[in-house]
Amino acid sequence: MPRDPIPEELRRFIHTSVPSVPFVEALLIFREAAGPVSIDQVARRLYMADKNAAEIVAQLRDARIIEADPAGGGNRFAPAPELAAMIETLAKYYRTQLVDVTDIIHSKTGRMAQQFADAFKLRKDS
Repeated sequence: MPRDPIPEELRRFIHTSVPSVPFVEALLIFREAAGPVSIDQVARRLYMADKNAAEIVAQLRDARIIEADPAGGGNRFAPAPELAAMIETLAKYYRTQLVDVTDIIHSKTGRMAQQFADAFKLRKDS
């Protein structure tokens, strides 16, 4: 059965707004949670240090995907209205075409790493 191609709009969103696979995994943890989620819970679910989880949670907050729970105890899924549909599309394709989506994420970080490395290459004309 042929798979739906990943929509160009989703590709652009991933290239401009998704820094890493753990970012998507954390986003999905908040999306699927019935209530607030703590940094400790994110760290345990993603098998990472609390410090790294805190950085990802801060990225999600900055991206207006989650917000501090008013009752305290963590953060909750509360995407900005203009992001809600794109996040649902991302969740759908991440669930059904994991390799394709992660390839897009990694291709972005690979290009950035190559550009950084290229900045340090010695050139004959220098």
